[in-house]
Amino acid sequence: MRRPQHVLILRRDDHKRDALGAVFLGAVADAREIRLYVERYLGLPFLVRSVEMEGPALRVVVECSRFQMESHNLTRLAKSLADRGRQRAAADSFAEALKLDPLNAEALKGRAALHALAGELTDAEDKWIRCGEIRGYDGEILRGLADIALREDRRPTAMQYLEEALIVHPDDAEARAMLDELNRQAELRFNAEAPRDPARKD
Repeated sequence: MRRPQHVLILRRDDHKRDALGAVFLGAVADAREIRLYVERYLGLPFLVRSVEMEGPALRVVVECSRFQMESHNLTRLAKSLADRGRQRAAADSFAEALKLDPLNAEALKGRAALHALAGELTDAEDKWIRCGEIRGYDGEILRGLADIALREDRRPTAMQYLEEALIVHPDDAEARAMLDELNRQAELRFNAEAPRDPARKD
């Protein structure tokens, strides 16, 4: 019996630094080879049914086994553990939840936040991106990605994510505050680096 299908949207901007970037750059054009790249990226839990290029994104139809109720219960437990400061136990519970349901967006968010807290920035970014590909990019995901970009000193990328967060939710006060601070810092750097007018007297 065929398992339920789910659509993932893989965006070019999120894959500039990994193997999928070759697909978006046109270096890989054969349909079967593109599918192999996508299969390698998604991993074993997912059975890829189709891949279509839609502008700056790939529309991927997948199937996977899902035990949603059990995964949901483990996710609730993991959040409770994280709230009590038991990060290791929470991480293990989130990981188990994702084994039961690889499409569990809340478990991916929780795991991403714990990776970020531990300084595991690449793992955190991967989880935030996968969550966005599954459920769409909401403010929490975009702020998480912006935070990772900032910590890696990729300020233009951080600003891009924050601007997108404000498009998704214009009243996102946290994203607005982060973006305003980045703009303020950029203005201060510009003023500090600007050549001084020799005719001007301070």
